[in-house]
Amino acid sequence: MSYETIIYEKRGPIAYITMDRPEKLNALSDDLQLEVREALEDAGWEDDDIRVIVLKASGRAFSAGFDITFGSKINPAQMRARFLKGKTFSASAWWDVFWNNPKPIIAQIHGFCIAGGLATATFCDLRICSEDAKFGAPEIRTGGPYIPAVWPWVVGMTKARELLYTGNLIDAEEAKRLNLVNEVVPLEELDAAVERQALTIAKLPAATVEYNKKLINMSYELMGVRQVIERSMELEVIALASADTSPEIDEFKKIREKDGLKAALSWNAARFKDEDSWFKKARERG
Repeated sequence: MSYETIIYEKRGPIAYITMDRPEKLNALSDDLQLEVREALEDAGWEDDDIRVIVLKASGRAFSAGFDITFGSKINPAQMRARFLKGKTFSASAWWDVFWNNPKPIIAQIHGFCIAGGLATATFCDLRICSEDAKFGAPEIRTGGPYIPAVWPWVVGMTKARELLYTGNLIDAEEAKRLNLVNEVVPLEELDAAVERQALTIAKLPAATVEYNKKLINMSYELMGVRQVIERSMELEVIALASADTSPEIDEFKKIREKDGLKAALSWNAARFKDEDSWFKKARERG
């Protein structure tokens, strides 16, 4: 089938799914989510020749998160209602196609991997990133809770609290230290590093890899990861409704309605200029 927002390729035992909305920093629109899901289902369940799936992205970033540009007139609570009414994917449904996929999925990350983009990468089995990668949940600064709620398992409770209470970003080396990613390589070596890992996995018996994935998943499900993700959807509705009453979100909405989303995001970014100054200095150093 033809795709409009992704590039889907099969090369030997590896299926490559490339998110292809570079002008939007690969924001996760409804269409992109649908096409990624269809490709994951094909590679995971329909094609026995595929042993490993790679999720990557075109342009300057892996993903800036879920696409919120469609809802310039829709407040966060209304956006959440769209998820709950099935008009777009819920985090739980988006998570399932990664978690339950019989094939291991490697996230190939470069540039920004934030908000829903980071959620998506975290759903993958392995993550390999370039040195320029940046990770975080800045959407919480505009009242959007971190949807997948899996960070306590991934980075530990202490760091999860810090990141989810501040919205600060971390760089690739810190992500590696926290076990958020498996490997960090120079950008020009990223394709080769991912392919090398994928081909190694592809040499193993497919049934063995599938069994081991199910075994690891079961370990975390017994610790309650699935219940937490499902419960997080209910908590998010409450949090978004409550955020609507905060003066910060009220001002954000006023600017958005008057001057547009970009202006509102710029206003909010200025509020955190001291916290984010490290990133500006890093860019100046090149």
